[in-house]
Amino acid sequence: MKIAVLADIHGNLEAFEAVRRDLKAQGVQRVIGLGDNIGYGPDPEAVMCRMRQLGYQSVLGNHEFALVDPRGRRWLNFQAAENNIKTEKLLSHKNKEFCRCLPTHLAFDNAHFVHGYPPDSVFRYLDRQSDEKIATLFASAHAAFFFVGHTHRLQLVTGHDGVVSRRVLGRETVVLLPDAQYIINCGSVGQPRDGDKRAKYILWDMENRLLEVRFVEYDNERTMQKIRDLGFPDVYALRLR
Repeated sequence: MKIAVLADIHGNLEAFEAVRRDLKAQGVQRVIGLGDNIGYGPDPEAVMCRMRQLGYQSVLGNHEFALVDPRGRRWLNFQAAENNIKTEKLLSHKNKEFCRCLPTHLAFDNAHFVHGYPPDSVFRYLDRQSDEKIATLFASAHAAFFFVGHTHRLQLVTGHDGVVSRRVLGRETVVLLPDAQYIINCGSVGQPRDGDKRAKYILWDMENRLLEVRFVEYDNERTMQKIRDLGFPDVYALRLR
């Protein structure tokens, strides 16, 4: 089975549709979103409608959580909190309810999917966890694969023979060891923070133990103009360049 894992779409319809077309060509059987489908970007309603129409699964992100619980908005920085208020006004009642009902995590076979950090945090960042904490997670978990988002940066963390190692993922295919555990940070579809404007997602081939990092071109200038037309902070547009 091939599974596509999409993180941090952030209301970027152009990036999302480009990724959707790309993964359709890859013969994907299942699509899982890692949350923050909304926020920052100009088309949260359209993105959520398409996700629901296509039957994509998703977990809860911190931007969806901010719609559910007042604490979530307080934990965002000022600009993001203000944007969350504006984003909520762009969402229909049906899509707000959909966001509110998202689970904190998903798990099947030997894989675990969460927005921030396992088992169920929408706020904790992978890159702020020590090797000791990650080693403890690996030692206590039944899962071999953990897929996370939240940082908007691609990263592979490997646990093998009690040693934790980390590296940045590029546009590549990784062969996964049968006796290792992994945390895969899937980057961002719609708000990359790695200096590369392309949308990124992960293609996981379970049977062949392959992890492919996909980079997808899209019309970022169109999205940037939409962000500016809505009066959102210009930094949300500039990140796409």
